[in-house]
Amino acid sequence: MMISRRSLLRRGAQSAVSLGVSSVVPLSLLGSAGVSASDDYRAVVCVLLAGGADSYNILVPRSEQAYAQYQTRRSDLALSRNDLLPLEGALDGVSFGLHPAMSSLQQRFNAGQATLVTNIGPLVEPTTRAALEAGNVRLPLGLFSHSDQILSWQTATPANRAGTGFGGRMLDAMPAANAGLALAGNISLSGNNSFQAGAATGSYAVSAADGVRRIAGYDNDVFRRYFDRFLEDPNTSTLRRVYGNKVQSAIDAGDVFNSALEGATALSTPFSEHYFSAAMKRIAELINVRESLGVTRQTFFVTYGGWDHHEDTLGQQANMLPALDAGLGQFQVALEELGLSQSVTTFTISDFGRTLTSNGKGSDHGWGGNAMIMGGAVQGGQLYGRFPEQVEDNPLDVGRGRFLPSTATDAMYAEISRWMGVAPESLGSVLPNWSNFEGSTQGAGLMGMLTG
Repeated sequence: MMISRRSLLRRGAQSAVSLGVSSVVPLSLLGSAGVSASDDYRAVVCVLLAGGADSYNILVPRSEQAYAQYQTRRSDLALSRNDLLPLEGALDGVSFGLHPAMSSLQQRFNAGQATLVTNIGPLVEPTTRAALEAGNVRLPLGLFSHSDQILSWQTATPANRAGTGFGGRMLDAMPAANAGLALAGNISLSGNNSFQAGAATGSYAVSAADGVRRIAGYDNDVFRRYFDRFLEDPNTSTLRRVYGNKVQSAIDAGDVFNSALEGATALSTPFSEHYFSAAMKRIAELINVRESLGVTRQTFFVTYGGWDHHEDTLGQQANMLPALDAGLGQFQVALEELGLSQSVTTFTISDFGRTLTSNGKGSDHGWGGNAMIMGGAVQGGQLYGRFPEQVEDNPLDVGRGRFLPSTATDAMYAEISRWMGVAPESLGSVLPNWSNFEGSTQGAGLMGMLTG
């Protein structure tokens, strides 16, 4: 069987795609792999609820007056008060409950291991409705647009379409944390993404079902001989040689990942067969081999999509939220099995919140919403932020129950950065807009949410 150089390159391109190697990933992968990670391990797991999850039916006020306001504004989208899962404590004198499908989150919250940050969303600078109406404030690009707001959440630079993301910049700020496999710092279960793109770090994509896929065709002896000859050919152009080295790096990295996974003790925690649970199981397995990969700081990224519920919001949430709750809960049990509950923090992001008012079938694109945070380091059992009073004359309501965020995304990301170990002097490089919010009402209130 003859293989042309063109065919070789085509196979290599397909292989690089199958591995999901980012274009900014360093090529030196194996120099220190196998270095023992210290006990100071920390990781964050970012769960993107793509489509814009209606979090006003995930967290619902239970106090009589507040529930009546919610019921009036939500009309046909309102959940029954009797069905809500009660949360302990109160926020500003108001008690709350969760959607009846979120039993694991309820248990973790009441045990002090989970919380929700209320009415959070992307902002460029401290913003009021009056300043917004007067046009005297910079706003995120493409408000209420799926693609723009997903990017705003991932990059934490909503005024521009930055080439790097929050997770990538966070690891950039801690270059000494990972002495081992360069690709093991940012791992994605959902392909390339903006969240994990850094100036010096990139993401490495793996499959929930298959783990790290073998380079297509590399097990074929003929292909491998031609590929090796291609790399060694002194007449190969610089561009082709760089590309070939990148494919070789992907091969080497795959071997290291697979070897580590094959040598690890299997988890005993049961996971469901839903794809979100499968992805969370894979993340737990990758965390389990952290020492083999020589890493002490990691980010993980996974997408659970399908949340753009302009119709049948109640029915679709009843179908989808059980899988979200199960996957998050199973993951926490697995972390406890590994003795790493205190070392891993999981949080949700979404394109935007939804309109509090109904469109007659469902809810439409909004702005502020509620983010879930789970882990042993979370000082849970209480809500954070400022939940908006759900009345028509609320000064945060910019129309149809689209709430101007009372807490900026930067505030949550600053707390995560501090917990991960980012030095105070580096916080500005991780969050370019943080200086706008530090000390403001929209940047306050989350300090101490993560400890340890």
